[in-house]
Amino acid sequence: MCGIAGAIGKNASLSKKVKEMLNTLKHRGPDGFGVYKSDNLAIGNTLLRITGNKPQPIYNKKFALTFNGEIYNFLDIAKELKINTDSDSETLFHLINQYGVENALHKIDGDYAFAYATPNKLILARDTIGVKPLYYGFNNIFAFASEKKALWKIGIKEIKALKPGNILIIDLNTLELCEKKVTQIPISDKLIYSEEIAYELLSMALRNAVEKRLKEINKIGIAFSGGLDSSLIVAIAKQLINKNNIKLYCVGMENSHDIKQAKIAAKLLEMEDQLSIKEINKEELKSTIPKVINAMDLNPIDRTRPTSLGFISIGVPLYIAAIQAHADGIKVMLSGQGADELFAGYHRYLQINNTENLQKDIIKDLHNISNANLERDDMVTSANSVELRVPYLDMDVIKIGLQIAPELKINKKKKNRKYILRKVAEKIMPPEIAWKEKKAMQYGTGVHKAIKRFI
Repeated sequence: MCGIAGAIGKNASLSKKVKEMLNTLKHRGPDGFGVYKSDNLAIGNTLLRITGNKPQPIYNKKFALTFNGEIYNFLDIAKELKINTDSDSETLFHLINQYGVENALHKIDGDYAFAYATPNKLILARDTIGVKPLYYGFNNIFAFASEKKALWKIGIKEIKALKPGNILIIDLNTLELCEKKVTQIPISDKLIYSEEIAYELLSMALRNAVEKRLKEINKIGIAFSGGLDSSLIVAIAKQLINKNNIKLYCVGMENSHDIKQAKIAAKLLEMEDQLSIKEINKEELKSTIPKVINAMDLNPIDRTRPTSLGFISIGVPLYIAAIQAHADGIKVMLSGQGADELFAGYHRYLQINNTENLQKDIIKDLHNISNANLERDDMVTSANSVELRVPYLDMDVIKIGLQIAPELKINKKKKNRKYILRKVAEKIMPPEIAWKEKKAMQYGTGVHKAIKRFI
């Protein structure tokens, strides 16, 4: 995980402005700091070192790159390019130099936001789902950053998010912009109706998604509520690494539903010794809310992000979980984000009678998940120097998930949501967890109800 920022313009203080933005983003990267400057361009990076030791930005005489994210297939690409490196950012730099940005994006597997500079233009890019954030705006200069607060710092108020799957090309001389869709959510007309085939494909895709997110990680944290989504990630992770290297984090109000359920599920998963419970009282909640609002960039001048009670109620427990993880020396956490959208987990999906409309709603929710959930989750975890990874939003999992017929996601007779996901889960963990319906996070933690009482 990193914080990235940059600016373009005929301004002698470009480097100073970029450094101001990077200082605002230092929580995203406490392990390194760097700035690259050319005639009318400056780009920079704050680094949270997880794999590799390559400092950023990376540059040569013609090109420069600042990168935030993870490329999970970088070793395969490095082998293809015949380069010896342990850095995904260095691999990406060489890949783009050889193939260009657009072709490179079709070769990489990962979650990312980056800026690539040539002598005449700057190209911003963002991953297909929008796991990693990237924003930009104007104020006599063009500037971009991983968080809006960095742009506010240098006086930019009108801010846009680069759309997931898009690139933005900026002319270094005229500041003209050209935005272009490059990568798409993989949607297929051919659906899988066989439960057996769906089970096999989904099981394999989920295992691979978790495995690639555990590579080169000594200790992993998991945001844990005791529900299906997080418990399945735990069960898969246990098959891949020593359970003593896994730490589960559950946060909720005193005696809340999630606290009780997490204790039960952890015991059933034989992970009770790895469970960290943080029960918060009203005073702690009150003192945490302003920090969460700041982390999520819920600024009065920002009108593009939801500011609902539910939005904050979800952010608070994850923010505190990240504090606990950071204190334990953990740099990477996994979450179950995306499972409800991909496998029809929301209660409202039960009200949709037409399977075609259900599929459309699922696809719509996936297109909206970045603004609705991912940007919030990234902000509250990165505020505590922890990178959040989301296995359910792996591209292969999404591809298989969207091929699975809606009839295998909702069992109308039993009113089971996420039916096929539960079938996968019951093979590797106790049925008491696999088939238990769970409250939404903001209600299960008790935070939503507690906030309502004192607002």
